Amino acid sequence: MKDRVTILGCANASGSHRVKLTLVGKSKKPRCFKNINKTALPVHYMHQESAWMNFRLFSEWFHDCFIPEVKKNLKKLKLKKAILLIDNASSHPDVETLKAESITCIFMLPNTTTILQPMDQGVIESMKRRYR
Repeated sequence: MKDRVTILGCANASGSHRVKLTLVGKSKKPRCFKNINKTALPVHYMHQESAWMNFRLFSEWFHDCFIPEVKKNLKKLKLKKAILLIDNASSHPDVETLKAESITCIFMLPNTTTILQPMDQGVIESMKRRYR
């Protein structure tokens, strides 16, 4: 049986602001987190039976992780708005679910992710090579 984990990465175009990585595992309380304060981890941890991202987890990540971190960065940089580019994966909620003050979500057209999405321009591949 293969162990699986899904990693969600998110950064601004320059790479100067990176939202904490989000790990999706199978276990609600992994043994490796025993006696560890989850909020002190350098990552967000979520769980789901198959360890895949789904609609509910993405929505939870967007509202509970992404928005607070991005709003904090906007305030620090004295900026008013941010844009989140999202591919058309079936696990991503619709634009209505991802509404937030000062943040606009833009869904990319199907089959354009590898061309347009900055994370697919080497960031994800580099991470996979490093941690396999």
